[in-house]
Amino acid sequence: GGGIMTKRVSLTIGTILLIIAFCFVAVAVNHPEAAFPWSNRVTFMLYGAYIWLLFKFLIATPFLKQQSGSLLRTIIYLLMAIVFLVMEITGEKVDVYTIVRGFVVLGGVDVSLENLFLWLKEKRK
Repeated sequence: GGGIMTKRVSLTIGTILLIIAFCFVAVAVNHPEAAFPWSNRVTFMLYGAYIWLLFKFLIATPFLKQQSGSLLRTIIYLLMAIVFLVMEITGEKVDVYTIVRGFVVLGGVDVSLENLFLWLKEKRK
């Protein structure tokens, strides 16, 4: 079916996100003194969330399109997101896994919402 999110639109958004990421890295490398007003933990979680968006728009949209929504899948992905968020909140140190957890948290919430919307759409038929 046609939705708003065609492959071309998705790749365009993904490309723009990728360009923004490159610009951000370039600025960050040239200005090591600049910092965000929040902790590294939040920054790393945001990096992970951003990588999820890149993944979603550049890779996932054309290939992972689910045709049917499932309430069970919605709950599983949401639980996964919650578990990873709790792992991060209770975690001692901030490292590369913080980025991975940011990726999983946003990814889990995103996929569970998508499943929920598909499931509700089918229920209304």
